[in-house]
Amino acid sequence: MKIKKAAALILAAFITAAVSAGCMDNSKNNTTDSLEDIIPTKNTTPVDPIGSHEIKGVIGSEITENDTSFTLKSVIVPDSDDSEKFVYFDIDLRNNTDTAYTLSTLNNFYIQLADGTDVYSDVRSQLYAGEIFKKDKYFLDPFDIPSNGQFSGIVGGFVLRKDVNDFTVCFFPTGSNPNDKGTVIKFAVTAENISAPDPSVIK
Repeated sequence: MKIKKAAALILAAFITAAVSAGCMDNSKNNTTDSLEDIIPTKNTTPVDPIGSHEIKGVIGSEITENDTSFTLKSVIVPDSDDSEKFVYFDIDLRNNTDTAYTLSTLNNFYIQLADGTDVYSDVRSQLYAGEIFKKDKYFLDPFDIPSNGQFSGIVGGFVLRKDVNDFTVCFFPTGSNPNDKGTVIKFAVTAENISAPDPSVIK
């Protein structure tokens, strides 16, 4: 009788061990599956750190980077009685690739002040631009750049103190990858480079 009880206990222990091992294996498999779900296997295109490659541009001169030919034709500031002023850019941009893409003032442009402060586009300036500029001259964000084609027009803008006349216009030629901001083209601006809008672009 004792032998039968001992055999029964051994058999029960064996079954318990086998079940436990099976649970452990299933737990491992479940863990592996969940990790595969969490960790993406798709490779992403690496990009350089933002602004790691700086290029000095000259207002009115074309410069080509990242298959994009860019010209900052002028910096436009409409007359204002306020303590602030709205700043816009008249640009030419040529896409030298077979892929159309979209740019925006918010993602591709910023102004750097003399003290190193970065200023980004302001929605107030875009609302004001819609009131004074002709629709075929000014383009709201975002604006489309055709494949192997050119974009020309006024974009922006930015809000600066009225007494600020020395600053740097910065442009990221991101092309079809909006995150590719390794290269930044910088244009030094002084009071001599700032102009009122031409009457041909005003409503």
